[in-house]
Amino acid sequence: MINKKTLSLVSIIMAFQLNTAHADIWAERQALANIETELAALEALVMTARMRSNSSDRTTFDYELLIEDMRKIRSGIVNHLSVPMEPIAPRTIDALSSEYTEHSK
Repeated sequence: MINKKTLSLVSIIMAFQLNTAHADIWAERQALANIETELAALEALVMTARMRSNSSDRTTFDYELLIEDMRKIRSGIVNHLSVPMEPIAPRTIDALSSEYTEHSK
C-alpha cells in the first residue's frame, strides 16, 4: 500500500508538471533572465567570501570551482535567451463575405 507521503509527493509532482507544461514562454524567459541576474549578484557575494577566506585553514572551500560552475550556468541561460524564438506562422483565415443582405427577385 502506498503511504500518504508518497501519494502526496506524486500528486504535487504531477500538478507541477501540468502547470509547467502550460507555462507561458514569456514567463519562462523572464524567470530565466531573473535567475541570470541573481547568479551575477551571487557571484559578487562568492568573490567577497573568497577574499575573506584563509587559504591556510585545514579545510578550504573551492571558490574557483564554484565560480566556474556559476559562470557555466549563466552562460547557458544567456545562450538560451539569445537564440531567436521560432516564429509562429499565422493560420490562414477564410475570406469574409461582403454579401450580408439577401435580395429577393
